[in-house]
Amino acid sequence: MTWTVRTVLVLGLTLLMGPGPVAATPSAKASAKLAKPVALSINGGSCESDGKGTIGASFGNGLAFNIGPATVGARGLHMSMAPYRGPGTYRGAMISGYPDKMHPFSGLGTVVVHADRSTGTFVTDDGTAAGTWNCGVVLK
Repeated sequence: MTWTVRTVLVLGLTLLMGPGPVAATPSAKASAKLAKPVALSINGGSCESDGKGTIGASFGNGLAFNIGPATVGARGLHMSMAPYRGPGTYRGAMISGYPDKMHPFSGLGTVVVHADRSTGTFVTDDGTAAGTWNCGVVLK
């Protein structure tokens, strides 16, 4: 991965500032499985909603993603401003991670929320990262 100002900004905003506009409550049931850039299972994490169409999810340093208009830096990074509205496919979501401290990824991608509103998949637009996630709670 080439470290550009944009890469550092996306990774920093997503991992350091948190997954969304509200404080996250960790869930012991939350988990993620990365298939790329490295095969990795992550236990624990948190997923939150601001109740106004923005959600954020964080699974340790391994994966974080945001959907919705209230995401910090969304406009400047050309992230989709489409609000979260339940199950479906969300393109232009901010996705990042630093799963093994050797294979960082960040950028825009697609997050799919399954019908149960607590599980789904993700893939970055450049194909460098992909996997599944489970919030352990229903996203509202």
